[in-house]
Amino acid sequence: MQGEKNGLKSLILQDAPSAYYIHCFAHQLQLTLVAVSKKHPDVKNFFYVVTNVLNTIGTSFKRRDLLRQHQVEKLEELLKSGEILTGQGLNQERGLQRPGDTRWGSHFKTLENFMIIFSSIANVLKDMKENSPHDLDKLAVGNLLDKIQEFEFIFVLHLMFKMLLLTNELNKALQKKDQDIVNAMGLLNLSKRRLQTMRESGLESLMDEVSSFCGKHDILVPEMTEDYPRSKRKKSEISYLHHFRVEVFYAVIDLQLQELNNRFDVVISDLLLGMASLNPVDSFANFSKSRIMKLAEYYKSEFGDNELRDLDYRLDSFIMLESVIANFST
Repeated sequence: MQGEKNGLKSLILQDAPSAYYIHCFAHQLQLTLVAVSKKHPDVKNFFYVVTNVLNTIGTSFKRRDLLRQHQVEKLEELLKSGEILTGQGLNQERGLQRPGDTRWGSHFKTLENFMIIFSSIANVLKDMKENSPHDLDKLAVGNLLDKIQEFEFIFVLHLMFKMLLLTNELNKALQKKDQDIVNAMGLLNLSKRRLQTMRESGLESLMDEVSSFCGKHDILVPEMTEDYPRSKRKKSEISYLHHFRVEVFYAVIDLQLQELNNRFDVVISDLLLGMASLNPVDSFANFSKSRIMKLAEYYKSEFGDNELRDLDYRLDSFIMLESVIANFST
């Protein structure tokens, strides 16, 4: 599509230099997650571990059956203790599915299930470590088990899940066939505001959730004022709190916001909102003179100063005419 020489974008621009290329919105959203997972080392390592766990358990019918068995036993235990209730649609079986690189929603579902059945996943890995006949398999599974039971893994798990949750409405809107551009742009701006709010005031609540999760699963919570261990050879000069707050929490959210701004820039927003203003559905319900004027300004070869003045006059006339018709109808 975007090839410099023979891509469809280049071929169209040869005949229509004023054309603008707008990538699929749903795919653009997915690419923001892919970019963050590649650019931030902790997120990259996190998804590497998650993928290995999914492959280790999901590629074997026996291990998947063991996972289901652990879920059933855990469910019975929680029901007896009164921690959860029974009812239609509640306590459904959860599975593990490897997320697709081009599907935002699949990542969201995978992380949600990983959190919900975490104890069952850990139990399956423990069984594999104890019963595997091969030393190398025991070592590999043991490493995975150690990784998912580290505070840092749990922190990134909750952080990424929360970020995906805040943008899940946008993802659903972009997946619709009858996509409402104005609504999608509104949800995009809402998602960015939510992420910014989370950055400014969401760390404490996230830390509480992570610490509570670690407490339930017997995972050690480090003392946040102690030095964060970067290397066995060098003494660290930063604390655990600084690492998780600045190098992970702030850095990951900033990367996500940056990618959203880069991939859904002002030009694309102006073009799409301008086109939506010309949509006659519901008697031009999304009509906006300012958006149409902004749209015209991007096509300088078609709209010079004289044409823009003429368009401004014609749009005013249209608005006045619509107002007269509306008053006459009532």
